[in-house]
Amino acid sequence: MAEDQEKEAELSNDEAGEVERLLDGAGGEEAGATPGLKGKLQKISANKKLLMIIGGVVLFLIICVVFFFMQGGEEENEVTLDEQVVEEEVKEEEEVKVAKVNIYKLEPFFLPLLDDGKETGQFISISANLLLSNSVLNHDLDKVLPIMRKSIYNILRRKRPADFTLKRSHTEERIKKEILTASNSLLLSGTGTITDVFFSRFMIK
Repeated sequence: MAEDQEKEAELSNDEAGEVERLLDGAGGEEAGATPGLKGKLQKISANKKLLMIIGGVVLFLIICVVFFFMQGGEEENEVTLDEQVVEEEVKEEEEVKVAKVNIYKLEPFFLPLLDDGKETGQFISISANLLLSNSVLNHDLDKVLPIMRKSIYNILRRKRPADFTLKRSHTEERIKKEILTASNSLLLSGTGTITDVFFSRFMIK
């Protein structure tokens, strides 16, 4: 009986050694490698460290790229806002310039063209606009409008057919100057002046 128990103990010890060998030696590891489960665990832990390092580097690069694009977007927005401000200022300046132009429109003039006091069968058709130095002159011109129109009619009646056919540009400039002189003489001093005359129509029919 004692011998059988010793054999069973020996078998148990042998079996225990075999199990330990299987666990530590796990099926034909190469020489120089860490045997068994311990080696596998060490490889896994080494791979985890490597993965963590790679993940950290990638995350850092992503953060740098996102920050770079955000900075670029903010600069573009700042440039766009600056351009909008400049455009608005230019528009305001243009509106101010347009607002400063004061035009006084006269009703068209239509009268026969005479040659030595005789009718020629032709007619003068002129539409004139006066450029004023300020908007206050509108009221002053309204007061003297009948006299001013009569003066302009007299200026046109003195012209001959040859003035409009042979030297029309010269005649047009001369009529402008005569209208300016006659119209400004009707205005009170210090209220402003008529600075120019524009013809929207200047025809001989």
